[in-house]
Amino acid sequence: MTVRTADRTLDIFESFAHRQKPVTVSELARELSLPMSTCFALVRTLVDRGYLYYLQPRGAFYPTRRLSRVADEIVAHDPIAQYLQPLLKALRDKTGEAVILGKLQGTGVIYLELIESVHPIRYTMHVGSIREIHASSIGKAILSAMDDGPRDQLLSRMRFPKLTEHTLRTRAQLLRSVEDGRKRGYWMNVSESSPDVTGIAQPVHILGDLYGIALIGPGFRFEKNMTRFVEALTKTARKIADVCARLERS
Repeated sequence: MTVRTADRTLDIFESFAHRQKPVTVSELARELSLPMSTCFALVRTLVDRGYLYYLQPRGAFYPTRRLSRVADEIVAHDPIAQYLQPLLKALRDKTGEAVILGKLQGTGVIYLELIESVHPIRYTMHVGSIREIHASSIGKAILSAMDDGPRDQLLSRMRFPKLTEHTLRTRAQLLRSVEDGRKRGYWMNVSESSPDVTGIAQPVHILGDLYGIALIGPGFRFEKNMTRFVEALTKTARKIADVCARLERS
């Protein structure tokens, strides 16, 4: 269930990330389809808390650096990222491709960590993005590691929207792809979410929950380097499992 006030507050900050310039209350209200009184109350609260400031009285306003400082402090002590980021960066350095750590959120996959590719032609996405399970190598990898009961419950809630000409459109197709991944030892998304983009993934258990780690990039580079990429991804997944096992014992 979405809490409307929290949802609207996040919309305000995402609007600034998109606009990248100051805005007035009336402009923001129109953009977000909010009543003026509601928008003004939200802005006033954020101003009082030090997250927004007015450039001039009753004029345009903009976020302060407080949000950035709070976010930096949170990220610096992320119990997963501080141990896994070096391994994810090492995988990126070894392959040159984008590396993503994700997990299930509802009927989608949320990206929790993203290490950008070193190549000028690369897959571009953002932390916090949510992608459809049926068109995600991470989604397939996690499905493969789930118990039958929870997986069947999840599948019963899923829809299968068409994203490209290669998107899987039925539960049977998805389960067949998951089984193919078991036979290969890794799970794939080949142009199923974006044209000419390939992803390969492995499931990992982190502190008692299921995650997925993926390499993603242009299909032509994966066709040329698939064996090397799979080897590097599999070794990294094992290292992550070892690190997390030590954390659970400590």
